[in-house]
Formats: sequence, structure tokens, C-alpha cells
Amino acid sequence: MVGSLLFMMSSCSTDIVLNAPYKKSPVVFGLLDAQQDTQWVRVNRTWLGDGNQFDAAMLADSSEYPAEDLTVEITERVGGQIREWSLIDTVIGNKLEDGIFFGPHQQMWYFIPEGGLNTDAEYDLKIAIEGEEDDVTATTNMIAEQIGNISQPPPGVTNFKIGFASVGFQTTFPDITFKWSSTAGASRYDATMLIHVTERIWNDEAHTDLLTEEERIIEWPIGTLTTQDDEGGDILQKEVSGERFFTTLASQLEPDPFVTRVLGVWDDEVQIARVVDFVLTIANDELSTYLEINSPVTGVIQERPEYTNINWGSEGGLGLFAARSTQGVYGIGCTTASLAYLIEGADTYELNFCTPNPFSDFYCD
Repeated sequence: MVGSLLFMMSSCSTDIVLNAPYKKSPVVFGLLDAQQDTQWVRVNRTWLGDGNQFDAAMLADSSEYPAEDLTVEITERVGGQIREWSLIDTVIGNKLEDGIFFGPHQQMWYFIPEGGLNTDAEYDLKIAIEGEEDDVTATTNMIAEQIGNISQPPPGVTNFKIGFASVGFQTTFPDITFKWSSTAGASRYDATMLIHVTERIWNDEAHTDLLTEEERIIEWPIGTLTTQDDEGGDILQKEVSGERFFTTLASQLEPDPFVTRVLGVWDDEVQIARVVDFVLTIANDELSTYLEINSPVTGVIQERPEYTNINWGSEGGLGLFAARSTQGVYGIGCTTASLAYLIEGADTYELNFCTPNPFSDFYCD
């Protein structure tokens, strides 16, 4: 009995298999945008191998299918009419190189719809994978076009200026109101101000020997609003203190005696320095849900559900096929008082700002 027990113990293997039986799953991301000529879809796959998975992540063929193994198609459906496209594979080089995945090149699939996409249509994605019985499928609606969606700041007013500060006996920062109406097919709006700055780098502190100039865009997130439904027509409004204009610049720019900064771009025809753009990034319901679920966790419970609208047999795929759009009011100016506070205020005077307005006391000589 003891001998049998010893034999059984000596016969047991001490090898532990960490990798379970594995089946590759497709990971698909595509965001249709009716404002763009070219539409893109990325098709990847999950993987599992022996050894260091970080090393495997740096190999393109770990997460990419061979292009010849895929057939990617998109169908447009509206009013009983159908258009179809077979997507073309290509390799682009705009992926980050310093991440945990290979870069900067990545395989993408694209098509260029003649006449553009129809915002009243629905779009079906189908991907056939060589050796797999099931196709990958997904469907998305589009975001309707709506002229005059933004009402504040007023579109079409070429010389409109925002007062971020009021300088007098005491400096005050008024609340700035942004207002727009919701668009059919859209569920989420991310509002952002883009501040246009040109940095001039000098060889001397007297700023007489210019080395180079670089145009920069400073992003100032205003906030996110979502709607109860995607039928459109709701009035949405966001207020923000003008002081954030200055704190945003102070937090994203470093004081440097060898650097001066030009605020905005001079429009000689209208004679205004165009300083900021107000931009809405608009998401349909699928994209809105995906962004909400994948937003940073702030509560005690760290687990979050997975969201995907990618279908693939009984296994299910991963990723997202959705729609987005952008609307904006571009080339907005700022008041003289705002400029004065930026140049002379305690938090920003070391940033060495000036204005391209040749008629201003703060002109960049």
C-alpha cells in the first residue's frame, strides 16, 4: 500500500500549464464620420503564447491577421437603397512608438465613398476571416447634419470676441456660456476650446536672434453633456469661468526667458486676432456607451462591464463600430482686457505673451 502510494506520488507531474486552450478573437474598431472623405476600420485579434507577453505585443503578427485572410465589407442601407464597398488594406505609420504594442506602423482598412456617407442611413460591417466559419458583423446609425446647431458662441460672426477677464479696480472673471441644440442620432457631446499659440524660441534673452517658431494648439476641455435620447432638438448648455482660460495656459506652458508666445493668428481682412475655436466632438449612442463604460473609475468598485457591439458567432467579438462627428465655431477673438490680464497677470506674465494685432499696445514687435 505504501509502495503504491509512493509510486503514485512519484508519477505525478510538477509541470503547471498556465495557458488554457485558446481561440483567437477578432478585435475591431471603426468610427464612421460623414465629414471625412476616407473611412477607416482597424481589425486586430487577441493572442496568447508562451513566454513574455510584452515581448509578443511588440510583434505585429501577434495581433494582426494576414491581410489576405480578411475580406472586409461595409453596406449602406437607406430607404430601400443599398450601396456596398469592399475595403482596401494598407499600412499607416501614425501609431505611437513608445507604447507596449508595436509601432509606428499598423494595418488598417479603408474605403472612400463617392458622394460621401448618408447621415440618414445605417451601415453594416461584415468581416470574413479565412478558416473561420462565422463572419464578424456590426451595425451603426449615423449622426444627422444640422446647420446652426451651435448658438453660443454665435456662428458666422466674424469679429466675435470672448471676455475671459474684466480688468478694473478689481479683476473679475465672468462665466462664459456655451449653448447648442442636440442632433438626431447623437447622444454625447464633448466640448473643447482650442487655444492657438505660436512659440518663438530665441537665442538670447533680449529676443533679438530668433531660432525657430512653432505653432501649438492648447486644449481646454470644457466638459461633457449627454442626452436622454438621440432624437435631437434638446437645448444643451455649459458654463465655465473665464479664469480657466488663464489657468489652462499656466498649467500647460512653461516659463522660459528664451521663449515668447504669440496669442492667436492675425486676420488682416477682418482685423482681429483669431485666438480660440469652440469644438463639439459628437458621439452616437454606441460610442457614447463605450466611452462612459471605459471612463476612469472613481468609486470603490473597480470592476466594470465590457461593452462591444461586435458580433462573432457564439464567442462574441471585441471592439466598437460606431459614428462620430464634429461641429465648431472657429476663429474667435478675445477682448483687450483678457489680453491685458494674460500679459500682466500674476499667473501668466512669465509666459511672455504678446498679440499679433499691430494696433495693440501689446503688439509683438
